[in-house]
Amino acid sequence: MTNPKELRLKEKLELRDFKLDALLKVTQAIHAQPSEEDLMARYVDALKVNLGIDRLVLYAADLSGEHWQLLVAAGTEGLWPKSQPASFFEELDLDSIGLAGAVGGDQHPSDVVVPIHQNDEAIALVLAGDTTDEDRGVSPVVKHLNFLVTLTNILVVARRNTQMVARNLKQEGLRRELELAGEMQAMLLPQSWEHVDLDVAGYYKPHTQVGGDYYDAFTTDSGKVVLCMADVSGKGMSAALLMSNFQAHVRALFQAETASLPATLHILNDRVMQIAQGEKYITFFAAVFDPAERTLEYVNCGHNPPLFVESNGRDRLLEEGCVGLGMFRDIPSMNVGTVDVTASSVLCCYTDGLIEQENDLEVPFGTGRLLGLLRNHQGQSLESVHRTIVAALDAFRGEVPPLDDTAMLSCRFS
Repeated sequence: MTNPKELRLKEKLELRDFKLDALLKVTQAIHAQPSEEDLMARYVDALKVNLGIDRLVLYAADLSGEHWQLLVAAGTEGLWPKSQPASFFEELDLDSIGLAGAVGGDQHPSDVVVPIHQNDEAIALVLAGDTTDEDRGVSPVVKHLNFLVTLTNILVVARRNTQMVARNLKQEGLRRELELAGEMQAMLLPQSWEHVDLDVAGYYKPHTQVGGDYYDAFTTDSGKVVLCMADVSGKGMSAALLMSNFQAHVRALFQAETASLPATLHILNDRVMQIAQGEKYITFFAAVFDPAERTLEYVNCGHNPPLFVESNGRDRLLEEGCVGLGMFRDIPSMNVGTVDVTASSVLCCYTDGLIEQENDLEVPFGTGRLLGLLRNHQGQSLESVHRTIVAALDAFRGEVPPLDDTAMLSCRFS
């Protein structure tokens, strides 16, 4: 016959074995990556069904630390918010275990608030308790407090680590996507100008890994030279993809020379509308130089007006044109500009990241400074002129970070 002492010892051993087995099963379940609902059900089963902790409420902080999410609400009829701002829990004493205060829902006098820490930071909170029953003796929460803390800590930390791994994988995937998009975008920009019988130079510095600027210069079969620059609204992958598609259409349409400059731009507007569905638009400057007629025909579609500087120093802004491509299904009106080109004249196209860049006094770089630098182009290569402009821009902005992508395309007419 088993005496009471042996019975109590047996019960203790069985309880210890149960706790070890519960920890093992929860750990195995974590590695098996079940659904969060299944994992929380195992957690509640281990504490509520087997140990008699009737009331369980578990909140855990998200990785940003801005919100705490409700993971468990068992044995309670109170209305527990699905999410709470971090400020709500900052008002509580989460340094040590204490009686439940104004945590929410419905509390019993026996409810205990148990904070869970990682690296001295509170990452979760358990409200645990049991229904009032004087015959039950020592409260199960008090009796199994160490196990409650250990099990919850394993669960919450594992869940947190899984989220961190998923976040890091996502960030790495996005980083690689941006790298590939940046490489793709760099391939769209001409690397040399050997195919253009003019002195041409380009410069591009994206604000982030992927930008929305584009420029090009190429010669058609009839010997005309097309010069263009574009800027997609917005940034990132969507802007880069739209620009790559747009660039292909520009090359194909202008090389074909089957339509006038205005007609070609109407076709490009249709293409942008089809692709972007009104979500994005493109500012675009397109010019066609006819070396036989010594004329430059252009249309400015909402872009920053390029500067045209003659050899005698006279300058003008090329503003004639229309609205940006993709702003309207049909371009309301369009004006075509024409410039008589003399030898050694320079055309400089640029994006807003250049002239709108501000210094620490919030003064923009402006076209006036750009014009002053362009007027000194005689005797210098355009690549050298671009380097001078970029150096002046960097010195001007000082410690102010770049505002946007910066692009330039310059051409000196022979």
